Amino acid sequence: LSATSFIMRTVGVAFNVYLTGRLGAAIDSDQYEISYAIGALARILRYGIDKSNGIVTLKKEMEWLKQYIFLQQTRLENSFDCQILVSPELLSCQIHKLLFQPFVENSIIHGFEGVDRHHDLTIKVIEDPVETLTIIVKDNGKGMSPEKIKEIKSGALAGTENKNHIGMNNAIERLKMYYGDTGKFDIQSTIGEGTTVIIQIPKLVEGEE
Repeated sequence: LSATSFIMRTVGVAFNVYLTGRLGAAIDSDQYEISYAIGALARILRYGIDKSNGIVTLKKEMEWLKQYIFLQQTRLENSFDCQILVSPELLSCQIHKLLFQPFVENSIIHGFEGVDRHHDLTIKVIEDPVETLTIIVKDNGKGMSPEKIKEIKSGALAGTENKNHIGMNNAIERLKMYYGDTGKFDIQSTIGEGTTVIIQIPKLVEGEE
C-alpha cells in the first residue's frame, strides 16, 4: 500500500469518526461541541494530506493525535479515557507522520470491542535506550491471541480480506520502509487483559542530519 493510499484511508476514517456518529445529536444539543469537532476534523484532514510522507516534530504529531482522539471520544460518547505521556525534552524530536496512529486506532476500534469494563488507553513516548525513541501504546481491551500476534508481526494478514488489522500491517511496513533495521516493533498481549504495542525508532532532533 502506497503512503498516499494509507493517508487517504486515515482521512476516510476521520470523516467517518464524526460525520457518521454524533453529528445530528450535537446539532440538537450543543453548538459548541459540533463547532469544535468540525474544527478538529478539518485540522486532521489538512495534516494528513499535506506532505503525507513528511517528517514532523513529535510535538506536532502529538497535537494531531489529540485531535484524532477527541473525535473518537466524541463518536464513542467518552467510553474510553486516554492518557498521553511525553517528556518535554523529546518534543523537538523528529518522526514520520502518522507512524503510530494505526496502533491507537486498533485499540479504540478493535481492542475495546466487546469489553464491558471501562476502557483505558495510554500513549507514552520515552528515550529508552539512549538515542532511541520508544513509543508505547497500551490498552486494557480484549487482547490478542499468540497466533494473531504472530500473523500481524509476520505480515501474514497483508493482502487478505481480514481488514481488522490492516492499518497495523501498513504501519509496520512503513516503519520498515522509513527506518530499516533501526526501526523495531513488538506486541505484548494477554487475552482478557489488554495489549501493549512497542515501537522503537532512532532519536533524531530537529536540525540534525
